[in-house]
Amino acid sequence: MEKRLKEQLDRSRVFRVIASHENVYEVRNDKYSYLVDISTRTCSCVKWQINCFPCAHALAAIQGARLDVYDFIDPYFTAEYYRMCYSFPIAPLSNVDASCSSTEDFILPPVTKRPAGRPKSKRIASAGEKKLIRCGRCNKMGHHNKKSCTEPLNMLL
Repeated sequence: MEKRLKEQLDRSRVFRVIASHENVYEVRNDKYSYLVDISTRTCSCVKWQINCFPCAHALAAIQGARLDVYDFIDPYFTAEYYRMCYSFPIAPLSNVDASCSSTEDFILPPVTKRPAGRPKSKRIASAGEKKLIRCGRCNKMGHHNKKSCTEPLNMLL
C-alpha cells in the first residue's frame, strides 16, 4: 500500500487544486480538469470509485485541503485486514481428482462445418506477382502465350 501511495503522491504533484464548494475541488493540469468530492470519495476519472484507493487527483485535493491521506484509504489495504483474512485456518481440498472425472464439466470447442467449394491455396499471391507460363510457339518462359507471342518464327528446313 505504501508503494502505491507514494507513486500516486508523486503523480499528484503536477496538479493545481482549486476549491469549488465545501469538500468539492477542481483538480487541473495543463490539459484536463477533474472534479473531486472528498466527502463522497468520488473523482470524475472514476478510478477512486473502482479501486477504492484515492487516485492522483483525489490525493492532490486531499493534500490541498490539508487532511490526512490515510483517512481516505479503505481499510482493506491495511496490514491489519490482511492478517484478519488469514487468521482462520484454510482447510485443504480433498479428492480434487475425483471432482474432475466427468466429461460434462469440460467446455468443448464449437462444431465447425467445412465451407463449400474448393479450398483456398495456402499462399495468396501478391498484386505484382505473376505466374510464369511457357509459350507454345517459341517455347520460352514468360508472361505471354501462343496467341500474344511476338517472337519471329525460326524455320528450319
